[in-house]
Amino acid sequence: MLTAEDLERQKEHFAKRTVQFTSLGYDRFAAASFIIDQGGVLEGPALDIGTGMGITARELARRGLDVVTIDTNADDQRVASFLTDDPVLANRLTFTLADAAALPFPDGHFGCAVAVDVLHHLESGGSVLAELVRVVKPGGAVVLGDFTVEGFALVSKVHAGEGRIHPEGPVTVDWACGFLCALGLTERHVAGGHMHDVRVLRTPHHADLPDGQ
Repeated sequence: MLTAEDLERQKEHFAKRTVQFTSLGYDRFAAASFIIDQGGVLEGPALDIGTGMGITARELARRGLDVVTIDTNADDQRVASFLTDDPVLANRLTFTLADAAALPFPDGHFGCAVAVDVLHHLESGGSVLAELVRVVKPGGAVVLGDFTVEGFALVSKVHAGEGRIHPEGPVTVDWACGFLCALGLTERHVAGGHMHDVRVLRTPHHADLPDGQ
């Protein structure tokens, strides 16, 4: 269990890393805003896959959406909650400890789902992506964003400076998009910016599902 002192240290580290990223030409807040912008008008409630420090969840809440953000790391969620110092945003956020491959929500529960800088952490993305489709209502938006080659190089450099290695698994935005399209989703928008590749897809209406689904 993180103590108050632990949370303050994590807040300082978050601020320090943000400044470091900015000095290298990467604005992590502008990136989250850009990625979400690509989804157009999003319907809630929103599902945020991979809480991290809560940047994406807070940006979704800032747009007036009720947000459920999930992660398997309880400490990260405590830090993300601590960093959410705006009570209006805090009231729109629900932090849920859950595995994205086995989401504790009914079919079609969410108006949209967003996954930013999550795919590269997955060893195998099929089960996570299938669950994501299950819990988004028919016609709902799925927004995927992950680092470009330039973005991965920058993040790896920052982590290396702390004596750490930034993971980069086999699941890419292109692969995820192909997987989702095979499930019947339609790619609606492709974009690049702020060191990210972005894809926006729509889940099929029931009448549009492939045979056998």
